Amino acid sequence: MTVAFDIDVFDTADTAELTMVHPVTGEPTTWVWTLAGPGHPKTIEQSNRIARERLDQERQKEQARVNGKKWHEPRREPEEERRRNCAYFAERVVAWTPCRINGDDYPFTTENCIAILADPRKPRIFNQLATYFAGDEAFTARSATS
Repeated sequence: MTVAFDIDVFDTADTAELTMVHPVTGEPTTWVWTLAGPGHPKTIEQSNRIARERLDQERQKEQARVNGKKWHEPRREPEEERRRNCAYFAERVVAWTPCRINGDDYPFTTENCIAILADPRKPRIFNQLATYFAGDEAFTARSATS
């Protein structure tokens, strides 16, 4: 008799934690970010928004084509594109452990997260986050037997 395969093993974790690594020593810091997985409401909301934006743009292109007009992609400036990329990742951050900037508490908010990710003096934070999200096993759920 064959045992039925449990497809739940393909489920992703709702959240995952990313421990930021010190840029000089390479050691883990005490700064931990909680990130929204693929099935988390924040991620689903983001995915739906991006899909709506893409569909709206396709509709505008089709409307221009039907009306015999040329479609012109809206021009974006480099700074706007950088901020957009930072916002994309920040939307998937749920929280972070306490941290300070210049001795002052710097609480988690999406705007604070965007500011940190966009800071040209702190590229390693953006890179760590982007690398984590790109990893195949970033949100692999761990079972009691794994």
